Amino acid sequence: MKYQLVNPPAGGQKLNIQPLLKFPEDFHGDTQVDHLVKFADSFVSLIGKSEADLPQDGVVVLEQHSDEAKKLMDRINELAQQVIVDPKKYDDIGFCQEYFNLAKAGYRLLDKYQPQGIPVSLERAGLVTTRLALGADRDALIDSEVAVVTKRTHLIGEPETNLSVTVKWRDFNKLKSVNGQEILLSDFVNPASGASGLAFIVAAKALSIKPKKVNHRSISCTVQGVSFVKQELKQLGIEAAFYSVGICRELNKMYYLTGNRAVADAGQILRHFLPQWYTP
Repeated sequence: MKYQLVNPPAGGQKLNIQPLLKFPEDFHGDTQVDHLVKFADSFVSLIGKSEADLPQDGVVVLEQHSDEAKKLMDRINELAQQVIVDPKKYDDIGFCQEYFNLAKAGYRLLDKYQPQGIPVSLERAGLVTTRLALGADRDALIDSEVAVVTKRTHLIGEPETNLSVTVKWRDFNKLKSVNGQEILLSDFVNPASGASGLAFIVAAKALSIKPKKVNHRSISCTVQGVSFVKQELKQLGIEAAFYSVGICRELNKMYYLTGNRAVADAGQILRHFLPQWYTP
């Protein structure tokens, strides 16, 4: 994996990425961040359809041996295809509620595998899925939770297939608690490409903070993403495990799941179910 870590200028508290954005009108995150991780073309090989086998060690995908999980993933795909055709459904609370209910049901199917590790939530959707993964109330305050703001973006002068990720720490003292520990990284899709999770690891490692194991817990993931992330974490000396309800084999050029296992923009749908105390 090729990457470049960009930090704030000497004496500066934050890094202003506004002048670097290729599509500033489509960037809805904070432009004042702690780090920018530039991955260049590291993920380009993941685009398209994969016929590879999943790694056998440390990977659990429920729909491979459960009709209930398969039916749930079929329904999520049906909803995703609807919202792809009609983006106004992203603002339809009733439509989004069914999607959320399916996510909740999916995480209950995963309960047979006990969640392990300090919960790390990549905002926005990670705040919702951490609570689903732990069976906690929507507005629950989780004392051990480490919240990190990550945002995938594209930069001026780079092809759109190149990925960069901004990283902003909510609480640096809490971040230090993950050093040498297992973490629980829950997200609706984890990984698709894996860029956001790897950006978190890379940025934390630069601060001499490194978990010993990452337990990914998701509704869906990609075959190619799992293989890539597992290998990259291994090279960083970090163990990895993956627990997912479903699996997808196709990524489009914007790194969204496609084919018969689409999920659309899960974060945009789940934003309706963020904790009421949350402020961007």
